[in-house]
Amino acid sequence: MILKLALCSLRFDKIISICIVASLCAVIAPLLLLFSLRFGIISNLEHKLSSNPSNLEIRMMSGYRLDRQFFDELSSNPHIGFVMPLTRSLSVTANISFNGKIVQNLETLPTGIGDPIVREMGLNGELSETEAYLSETTAQDLGLKVGDNFKFVISRITDNKTVNAVVPFTLKGIIKKELLPHKTILVNFNTLVYMEDYRDGFDPPVFSDGANPNTQRQTFAKARIYVKSLSDLEPVSRMLRQNYSITDKLASVENLKAISKVLSFIFTTIALTSIAGGVMATIGLIFTNLSRLEKTFALLFLSGMSKSGVFFIVIIQNFILSVCAYLCSLGLFYAGMFTFNLYFKDLLGPETLVSILTLSHVITGGILTVLICVAVSMVLCRFKVLNLKVADSLRNV
Repeated sequence: MILKLALCSLRFDKIISICIVASLCAVIAPLLLLFSLRFGIISNLEHKLSSNPSNLEIRMMSGYRLDRQFFDELSSNPHIGFVMPLTRSLSVTANISFNGKIVQNLETLPTGIGDPIVREMGLNGELSETEAYLSETTAQDLGLKVGDNFKFVISRITDNKTVNAVVPFTLKGIIKKELLPHKTILVNFNTLVYMEDYRDGFDPPVFSDGANPNTQRQTFAKARIYVKSLSDLEPVSRMLRQNYSITDKLASVENLKAISKVLSFIFTTIALTSIAGGVMATIGLIFTNLSRLEKTFALLFLSGMSKSGVFFIVIIQNFILSVCAYLCSLGLFYAGMFTFNLYFKDLLGPETLVSILTLSHVITGGILTVLICVAVSMVLCRFKVLNLKVADSLRNV
């Protein structure tokens, strides 16, 4: 009976009910859009920071004599995610050709299992000595596709003559330019070592018959170093900077983190202000509606209905109104979200969503909306309905 009375009352005052729902939508829909922008923008910033391996890289600027102990200590460091020795800078350039096209002075880097750049592409990093990954820019310049064979060429001077070693390689994967912006080729670690040995006058495997390999190698010039996470970058950089000349993205990372914190603070402040205003508006709407219905409540008391029955009628009405208002707000929110994402798609890329809410966010928002409306209704009913004096309410009838 109480539910039926509540529904009949809403239907009878349908214009007032629609006005209350519209008023609540005016508060809830902008809040949803604000939260979606906050979540979308901050999430994109954090994702770009953590997903781009270049932000985790530490580069050595000069050549050193790094022995096996150096690499063992780095590998055992809990902050290090990936480390691999590098040869001299002059030894890591190569030329590659395919179908008459040539790319010269290509930077060659070693890779292996756990390489963040390769892992980000969904590749495993395992390469044979005549397999390679290419940067997207290089592959496009040569017209190469995964599975194609190309010529890998390195040179050395022997008896005042330039001698070329031409080896057929197989392309096993292409690294997108966001991860490898320069013209780069990733090869097996042994291949990189053989490149330097060949240029130093030895006859290593792959680039010669392997008759005279370098068996005396004890040190390497540099290292490819990647930390596990952004929080590991600062302590590793500080440790290495004491003895080595290095460069990293620590300043850029800190700037992006600062921007993320500032945006988060701004959005949080605006959201809290909006929530406070929304609660005040809800109090005003419900209070006004209860004041308007005082004579109706008085007549219900006279007809024999208990105060608790009227109390529950008001709670049920506001519960229904809050649910309707939230559902309408969701419709407005999704329209706004679509507009935002469509507008920024061309500016930031099709995969970037500046406005987004997850299902858990939507459910949480609905629960909070209903709880606030019901809580406000209960408090106002306590003073406005339960303390209602029938004689005073009906005096002017």
